[in-house]
Amino acid sequence: MAKVAIGFFWTVCCVVSSVSAHGYLAALTINGKTYSGNVPGAQATPSVIRQVSDISPVKGTSNPDLNCGLSAQLAADVATANPGDSLAFDWRGGDNQVCPMLTYMTSCGSTPCSQYNSSQSKWFKIAQVGQVSSGVWAQQAVMEAVSVGGAEFYPACSQLQVGGSQTGGPTEDELCLLPGAYSDTDPGIYDPDIYDPGAAPYIFPGPPVAAFAGGDAAGTSHVPAAGSGGSDSTSSSSSSSSSSSKSVCKLQKQTTLATDTSSFYRNHRRRRLFTSLFRDVTLLYRRSSA
Repeated sequence: MAKVAIGFFWTVCCVVSSVSAHGYLAALTINGKTYSGNVPGAQATPSVIRQVSDISPVKGTSNPDLNCGLSAQLAADVATANPGDSLAFDWRGGDNQVCPMLTYMTSCGSTPCSQYNSSQSKWFKIAQVGQVSSGVWAQQAVMEAVSVGGAEFYPACSQLQVGGSQTGGPTEDELCLLPGAYSDTDPGIYDPDIYDPGAAPYIFPGPPVAAFAGGDAAGTSHVPAAGSGGSDSTSSSSSSSSSSSKSVCKLQKQTTLATDTSSFYRNHRRRRLFTSLFRDVTLLYRRSSA
């Protein structure tokens, strides 16, 4: 059985003016089993989620913390899942964020994801979701990317081993670095018309969804198969993500992890369930011999 570790990278592109947006990934649930994360900056305990130092946003598209979050630390544990499993992500903190959600995956290679440095990984996008209707975002929050360099990113990473032995992988032009996939002036990162319901459709930043992942511009995507890594067929994966909501996804034949949209709840806690939409997630995955 192939083993895959994945990580999530949820990008919230915001320029905050009068609104403060903060958040972090608090827990990952797989088929009812919950893996708790650590509160940012608190004393760490073993977890599958890479702990960040603060709930504040990552600023700037060249910021090294764009990879997994502010001063993200390696996680000691790795969750397990199989194709067809449901995954839910619980995002805490943050209020009023409107933003796209993008899901990426990369390989940990032969290194255990608990030891893997993902800063130079080549990532591929498996899903993206933005506006679900005119002026309404899949995740209701405040995206104020109305000035160059003003976008905010909320990444978080978690690690997962996924069973399966399917093959497949991205093409070279579908791979990117994080940071490196975006620039401050890219459409979707800098969007002065973000609040104009009559504006042209939102343009997603970064590379297209990898063809083998089965995604589309609407944000639906299948989970890539274990071992279908970017540049290394023997790899593990990890992802980054943040903000407060609960997202649910299906782990399908192609083992990747998905995160989703989030809706705002009181007490600064947003939760959302979904099955086919993904959040900006970066995945690190590993393949081992059957």
